[in-house]
Amino acid sequence: MATTTSTLDRKALGVTPGFLAWLGLLGLCLTIGLISALQVFIHGLVLTNMSDQVPWGLWITIDLSSIALGAGAFTLSAVVYIFRIKRFHSMIRLAVFVGFIGYTSALLTLIMDIGRPDRFWHPWFYWNIHSVLWEITWCISIYLTIMVVEFAPVIAEASFFNRWPWVRAFASLLHKMAPVLAVLGLMISLLHQSSLGATYGIVKSRPIWFKPSMPIMFILSAVAVGPALSASVAIVLEWLTGKKSVPKDTLRLIYRFSAFTLLAYAYIKFWDLAAVSYYGRTPGVSESLFILNTQTPYNFGFWFGEVFIGIVIPVIIFLVPRYNRKPTLLVFGGLCAVLGILFNRWNVTVSGLFVPLQFSPGVLYQIPPGDYWPALVEWGVAIGIIGYALTLMTIGAKYLPLFPSEESHS
Repeated sequence: MATTTSTLDRKALGVTPGFLAWLGLLGLCLTIGLISALQVFIHGLVLTNMSDQVPWGLWITIDLSSIALGAGAFTLSAVVYIFRIKRFHSMIRLAVFVGFIGYTSALLTLIMDIGRPDRFWHPWFYWNIHSVLWEITWCISIYLTIMVVEFAPVIAEASFFNRWPWVRAFASLLHKMAPVLAVLGLMISLLHQSSLGATYGIVKSRPIWFKPSMPIMFILSAVAVGPALSASVAIVLEWLTGKKSVPKDTLRLIYRFSAFTLLAYAYIKFWDLAAVSYYGRTPGVSESLFILNTQTPYNFGFWFGEVFIGIVIPVIIFLVPRYNRKPTLLVFGGLCAVLGILFNRWNVTVSGLFVPLQFSPGVLYQIPPGDYWPALVEWGVAIGIIGYALTLMTIGAKYLPLFPSEESHS
């Protein structure tokens, strides 16, 4: 009898065998990540396959992708609070939560990548106003603070805070600041999204990077894929919980917005390709493309990963009525868009470093092309970061009212 009662209690709490298995998988991912991180903290970046020639790799790819995938927060907040389109209000909480997960995942990755994590606070106290990375650090810090303040009222709605009414009163006061936070968040996020692209676009010694369109492409790709990811998460949560929290018409409209933004991104990308590699071809660009196309899978990553998977498939699914009425296909299209971001950030970062500099101080010979593939410890940290993101999403889906119409539950 006691066994039957405990089983009923677990079911009442939503603790099923499948959920326990999921928690076990998350625990395994977090354990792998923690062990890998401790190894890096103890022995340093020497354990990675990064080098002086290719100092950025898998971790920076995850960092840039996480920030881009969190762009649904500022995009949908701007749509609701600035442009007053209230039909998207049901997506705001989830989008901000996904954005928070994305930005904190990026920060955790950066802590591993900077080599001296004990100096993470230096950009806030030692200002280098001539560095784009310094500006990005400030923007990300400010924007993450804005998201925390914006999401605090949602956390306060959890039943855990029933005993402290003053917490909810304070949270209600913060909620009244939502329009102001949306405006600030839009400005700060657009600034640092473009600055991430400018980090590459202003480096003259890297022919593949040096282009004025890089900041625009970073913004458009983030604005396109961020909302699509948030909408896909909403559909998956509906499957798991059985609760329809966002109208299907609203989700389809978000996906259509992402599709048109992807088309704008594709236009800039193809014009950039034509201008750099054909109309405005220079010896440095010609040599760089030759190296990449003969010694790396750059061509495959660009045409198959970025264009076909990341743009063509999502645009077709999001815009064709016979496809965008099927939630399974919409989630698949959102996943393809996410993979396209991963391919793009890898191609931009790592491929650009594979091409050797034409001149390096103190070196009398031509530097050979770079070589890099993530070490086991790098994959371990990546698994840990993914586990962290999925753990936060699991906790949020189970204990937080991520949709306005949803009642808080414990």
